[in-house]
Amino acid sequence: MSKFNESLPNNQYFMSLPLNIQETIMQSSVEFASEEELRVCAENLMKGN
Repeated sequence: MSKFNESLPNNQYFMSLPLNIQETIMQSSVEFASEEELRVCAENLMKGN
């Protein structure tokens, strides 16, 4: 797990996401290198992509 992924529970943007999106991200095996990557993924999930 990347350092960024390990810090997700302390990330303000991550914590602002709906709980179902947070859970989907945490259960996925996606490794994020930055908050920007997290934002892109979360936005796609919320759009249903």
